[in-house]
Amino acid sequence: MSMTVEFVPTEWFDENAIKLPNYKVGRVNFNKGRSYIKIEQDGSLAQPFRLYTSLTTSIAQSMPTPVQLEEWKFQHGKKESERLMNVAAKYGTLMHLEIGRFIKERVYDLDSIDGIVEEYLSNESFWDEDCKFWNDKLREDILAFVQFFNDYEVVPLGLEYVLLSDERGFGTPIDLVCLLTVTEDGVDHNDPYKSGPRKGEPRECKVRVQKRAIINFKSGRKGFYETHGIQMECERLLWDENFPESPADIAMNWAPADWKTTPSYKIKEWQGSTSRAEIDAILRLAEIRYADKAEKRNYIKMRGIISTPESVAAAVQFEDVESFCNRKFGNAPSKARVKRATEKLQAQPVKPVFTSSALPI
Repeated sequence: MSMTVEFVPTEWFDENAIKLPNYKVGRVNFNKGRSYIKIEQDGSLAQPFRLYTSLTTSIAQSMPTPVQLEEWKFQHGKKESERLMNVAAKYGTLMHLEIGRFIKERVYDLDSIDGIVEEYLSNESFWDEDCKFWNDKLREDILAFVQFFNDYEVVPLGLEYVLLSDERGFGTPIDLVCLLTVTEDGVDHNDPYKSGPRKGEPRECKVRVQKRAIINFKSGRKGFYETHGIQMECERLLWDENFPESPADIAMNWAPADWKTTPSYKIKEWQGSTSRAEIDAILRLAEIRYADKAEKRNYIKMRGIISTPESVAAAVQFEDVESFCNRKFGNAPSKARVKRATEKLQAQPVKPVFTSSALPI
């Protein structure tokens, strides 16, 4: 099994409103699924080493495919459903990017979308017949989001905000952390009832209240699945674990609606939809099925110059995920790295050395 690693920073945050966690995050991409690792501020791997399973991988490992999605796959057949899902995933990434562009710039030029779509497809080396509809679809979806943004007086705090859970062993970027204004039932103490049985009591009314929210964007227009709710409940727990002094009031999904004349959208709040016990069970099952096995497995790497049987045998090497991540991220040289450097040095002719940095480790 092959793997790659990359540093995953938070895309944007308002440093005057919220803070980043006291750690950095790296992502380990396996053939099937992904995990995160914690990196200290000095660039070294946090100890003891641990893999934090991606939240989407955790849910996929533990939850059955939603019935609606299974029916949809059956309706279209395996090959066609895979094509449609691939196209939808590519478009979803594009929509996320462009919503992020608006959030950071607070303005969006709809006339630029033709070029944006063309550039995105070129960079992704991707094309499908359905892509010809993306330009207008993206315009509709951006209009829907900006409508939501204005309706709820959204104040962005963080975008693609990456967090890890030590308590539950998972990690994920949160699409949007923000303040938004909602309408709630309240009372007006300045205008009490003037008569009747409640005379003198504060008058019931609707009030506008600002709430802290975490929001996950979905590009599909057909509604939300139960797994989306589990994802949002996990993200709320993740946020509250990292920032107990500033808990999330709302955990919700946003998606564009299939509107015709007036930009519109769908939202769904998920608080209380899944019990804490069920969430803990889902995440623990994912840890058993995925993280524990990934941490213990040795991974193949192939390197060096080959010609003889001995060189072919020597070219196939194995290392565990901690050694691999140390080699990619750690400031201190790993044992494997030192061993390779020593062997390389011993194989070279002796030359004068004038600086202490000559050893390539």
